[in-house]
Amino acid sequence: MFKKLLKLPLYLLLAAVCFFVVTFTIYMFNLDMKATAMLAPLLEKWYDHQEHNQYI
Repeated sequence: MFKKLLKLPLYLLLAAVCFFVVTFTIYMFNLDMKATAMLAPLLEKWYDHQEHNQYI
């Protein structure tokens, strides 16, 4: 039980480092905007087919 408790901070640190590496890679290669640009035509097509309330 005590050994598991000692490994917990190590696992948390490893998870934090992995999270940082993934988010830093997304930031450096601007992958969020590239994904948005790929999805924009699909989202616009979906939005254009929705019924809109024209009254204010």
